Amino acid sequence: MSDDLAFKIQLGVILPKMKEKLTTELSSIVEDVVKIVQAGNRAGEVFEMEPVKQIILKDFDIFLTDCILPEIERKLAPAPVEEASAAEAPPVAEASEAP
Repeated sequence: MSDDLAFKIQLGVILPKMKEKLTTELSSIVEDVVKIVQAGNRAGEVFEMEPVKQIILKDFDIFLTDCILPEIERKLAPAPVEEASAAEAPPVAEASEAP
């Protein structure tokens, strides 16, 4: 895929859909992570958002890899073709000759 096409997909399809569908839920998750990280900070220590961002990005990658992409790949995979070979086919009864 060309860089130009990837950029157009990113800005025209992916980001708008992510904003529409994920903003509220993902913001809630990030806020929870911020609270956890802040609880681990020492008194007076300056809070930095970069570690939270890295945690979320790693988890998002794991989520895509483990949950989303396998399901999409299953949908894209061609259906298995069931072919009965001669060895697997049931024997055909031969007609007996009448005298």
